[in-house]
Amino acid sequence: MRAALRYELEQKGTDDWLTELAEEDPDAAEFAAQAERPEEATLPIWAETYWRAWHALRFDRQYGAMGGQSPISFLSIDTYARRYDIRGVEFETFLAFVSAMDEEYLEHVQREADREKKAEENRRALREGGQANGGSSAVVPASHV
Repeated sequence: MRAALRYELEQKGTDDWLTELAEEDPDAAEFAAQAERPEEATLPIWAETYWRAWHALRFDRQYGAMGGQSPISFLSIDTYARRYDIRGVEFETFLAFVSAMDEEYLEHVQREADREKKAEENRRALREGGQANGGSSAVVPASHV
């Protein structure tokens, strides 16, 4: 399930775009052929309940003033489970799967934040006339950034 969520968050949009592009431009078909969901990112039928629950609860979390996000609260997961009569051992399994999906989501959010921070550091270095990622400041003068 984590691989399926990671694919949805990080790759599905690009794959969908490549598929649409290939429909409009036959020369792009070779790229669209690469846009295929990996086998490990296929959601098993038995996981659909957890998938729907996570999507229903994904915004039921606290957001920090500086952009941080907390995990979905236990109370939210418990309330959802009570509504759908998920109890006992089934609840423990439900909690584990929804929490694992949420952990994958929060890791994705952190990876995106790290990428953005690195990109901003590179832009700042270029603006200041320095080097970004081992590049040369002579390639793009600071006055042109």
